[in-house]
Amino acid sequence: MLMLPGLSFILNKCLMKKRLTNTLRLAPLCFVIGTALSGCVINVGGHNSSDYDGNVNRVFGSISVSEHRQVGSLTTVNGGITLSDNVKADELTTVNGGVTVGDFCEIDGITVVNGDIEAGQQLVSGDSIESVNGDIILGFGAKVDGSMITVNGDIEAADLTLTDNIETVNGDIRISGNSVIDGDIIYDDPENNDNPSTPTLSIADTVRLNGEIILERDVKLEIPDTMTSKVRYKSSAM
Repeated sequence: MLMLPGLSFILNKCLMKKRLTNTLRLAPLCFVIGTALSGCVINVGGHNSSDYDGNVNRVFGSISVSEHRQVGSLTTVNGGITLSDNVKADELTTVNGGVTVGDFCEIDGITVVNGDIEAGQQLVSGDSIESVNGDIILGFGAKVDGSMITVNGDIEAADLTLTDNIETVNGDIRISGNSVIDGDIIYDDPENNDNPSTPTLSIADTVRLNGEIILERDVKLEIPDTMTSKVRYKSSAM
């Protein structure tokens, strides 16, 4: 199995689900011949399409879903996933490619290895949103029933409702608006990290954090005074 940088961090914490493990088994093949076929795009028409079968699983090529459609799970190894506005979908999974979600979409979680995750306003996700090497940028009003996790990427959201943790190693975190975070905000120990930069945690004074801020590494804090009592330093280097 190909192990990509930072992947062991998520796997060891059991945050990447079985769908990602299965997808990664295809990765060595994809790196060999993926370049030649990377231009292929699969357009999904949902229930109004005669070839609709619920789920879409591809090794090569991007997947695009037009607006006001309902589809199953979407999986690709070498390619991105794009949902237009007002789409309902199950899990979205890709290894080498980003995920772009339009406004007012409903999904069952996103898992990415190498790529950014961007969503428009009022996203509803029934499970966690995770990327190893990529940013997670959510438009205002997102509701996520799970965690938001990245290793080498930034996390940004406004008016977010999150039932679990926000977690990263090397990325900046910016949470604004009337966001409500029920879990913790966690910076994990980078261990043998070659990245010398110090990430920044920025939280607006209008945000409600019900959990703690757990720091296992140096982090620049831009947080309200009312949140300083929530900070817990757990790294021996502090």
